Amino acid sequence: MKKKAGIGTDNASQEDQQPEDSNPIFAEDAVSTSPYEVVQMEVNPKKIALILSGGGARGAFQVGAEKYAREVKGYQWDIIAGVSVGAMNGAMLAMHRYTRLMELWDSISDAQVYTGGFNLVSLVKLLFGAKSFYGNDPLQKLMQNEFEAGRVIDDLHVGAVSLISGEYVQFTKESLELAKAILASASIPVVWPPVDISPDHTSMVDGGVRNISPVGDVLDLEPDEVVIINCSSEQPPVMPQAPANVLSIGMRALDIMQNEIFVNDMKEFLRINALVKEAELQGCVLHHPKSGQPFKYYPCQVIEPDGELGEVLDFSQKSVQSALKAGVRRAREVLGRP
Repeated sequence: MKKKAGIGTDNASQEDQQPEDSNPIFAEDAVSTSPYEVVQMEVNPKKIALILSGGGARGAFQVGAEKYAREVKGYQWDIIAGVSVGAMNGAMLAMHRYTRLMELWDSISDAQVYTGGFNLVSLVKLLFGAKSFYGNDPLQKLMQNEFEAGRVIDDLHVGAVSLISGEYVQFTKESLELAKAILASASIPVVWPPVDISPDHTSMVDGGVRNISPVGDVLDLEPDEVVIINCSSEQPPVMPQAPANVLSIGMRALDIMQNEIFVNDMKEFLRINALVKEAELQGCVLHHPKSGQPFKYYPCQVIEPDGELGEVLDFSQKSVQSALKAGVRRAREVLGRP
């Protein structure tokens, strides 16, 4: 794994180079007077890919887990692929704006993400042609203030889905409309309106509709190791009561479907990965049945919650801080202590 000495730095600004010792989510991980364990290891030029799934407000889990992986275990990312909230988190990480990303989650609220809701006003608007229950103006403003395509350092990949063709489209840091693509990737259908990225890519929505964890986006780049941070547990959590309205029903159904997509994709990836490894041990090489290309074994770490993280649209600080801490805890359990 590619390692670095000490606490992570931000090449983009002096502000983001400051240690984040004051953040409470790492207090429980302290093994000395600092809440971080300083990692001193030789640099190994391995290419590491980070994959970030969708999940709305549950994206705070990713931030806590990624922070532990990078600052405590010494991971550095060469490739970052994300959909939905994973695209937004990934964009900040690809700019090396680590401190600012944590500041945003430490202060975020519903009002900073969306407007409106499921009420009589939204229903009337829908009757007159509105495309969503909520507005995403605050999220657009946040993107405009925080994201600069020219500051992207790492190899960034984000995905969105066309409501016209149904296809999943991948955008990279070379894409001219990357900011709009990130916003589209985070636009949950019906919750937020579709985004017109360019004349060729209109009515684009959440990439998680078809690809909740964009593993395939990075495998063609042949990384030496893959770290996947998923925002949902392997099994959908049991709700304390039935959904109360049509929006809640739709959100719950989407949550279940995306969870199933992720579980199936991960099972297939891990199954093939295990077969490739077994073949290598036997001195054999497996090839793709269509392309004929040899399969490669990818060392892989999967960090995901072991319980419920809260509602997709609950950006309250109580929910966010709980998810941040859960991310740190699960990353520590999967990756190990320093």
